[in-house]
Amino acid sequence: MAITATVTRGFTFATGVSVDAASLNQLGEPTVTINEGNVNITGGTISGLSSPIAIADGGTGSANAGAARTALGVGTLGTQASNAIAVTGGTISGTIMTLKSYAVSGVPSASPAGQMIYVTDGNAGAATVAVSDGSAWKVVALGATIST
Repeated sequence: MAITATVTRGFTFATGVSVDAASLNQLGEPTVTINEGNVNITGGTISGLSSPIAIADGGTGSANAGAARTALGVGTLGTQASNAIAVTGGTISGTIMTLKSYAVSGVPSASPAGQMIYVTDGNAGAATVAVSDGSAWKVVALGATIST
C-alpha cells in the first residue's frame, strides 16, 4: 500500500506507524506534493515528472534528448564526434581554415572526389594545395597572385 502525503511548511504528517526500519518498509514508496513557491533540491534524482522542466526554469522543455536539442537550437553538429564532423549546409565564414598537411609520400586516398589537402612538396617539390577528382590528387598551383 502506497501512501500519498501533501507537505506544507511546518506540517508533520503522522502515519500511525512506528518509525523503525521494519515498519517503514510497510509504507511503500510515498508520493509527496510540495505546496511551496520555491523548492530547493539537494542531492538525489528527479524522476516521474508529469511535464518537462521549461527552458526558462533551467530545463529543456523536452521529454527526450532529440527534442531537447531541437528546443535549444542545437543542430546536427551537436551530435557529431569531434573527429568526424560533416558540415552539409550553411556557410563557414569569419574564420581561417587550415588544410591537413602532407608530404607527397604520405597523401591519403583521393577517393571520394572533392577533398582538399595542403602538400608541402607536391608541385615539383614546392608547396601546393591539391584537390581530389576521386582517383587522383590535382595540383592547385600556388605562387601567382589572383586576378580578375
